[in-house]
Order: sequence, then structure tokens, then C-alpha cells
Amino acid sequence: MPVEDEREAFVDEMREAAEQAATGPARDEEKLREAIRLGVRRVATDWTGKKPVVDVMLVKI
Repeated sequence: MPVEDEREAFVDEMREAAEQAATGPARDEEKLREAIRLGVRRVATDWTGKKPVVDVMLVKI
């Protein structure tokens, strides 16, 4: 896990990856969930050197 000093940058980068995946071409819910999962996992892997388990929950408002 990133050190406390870098936590905000870590979360910001994961949020950006999720937003980029969500604003891509229109797709069904399962493909959207997978695109977000892969984007966030890529960032977490870059920061930690490990491949974490990432679960995405979409909430319709």
C-alpha cells in the first residue's frame, strides 16, 4: 500500500482511471464494470508492484 504521504495521489490516480474507463465508448454494464476494474487495477499494480483483487459496484441513480 502506498505510504500515508502518497495516499491522496494514489486515490486520485485510481479515480482518474475509473473516470476515463467510464467515459469511453458506450457499452453494456458488464463491459463498463470490467473496463473500470482493469483501469483501477493497473494503477494499483503500478503503485504497489502487486496485482490486487478489484471489485467494481455500479450504482444507478
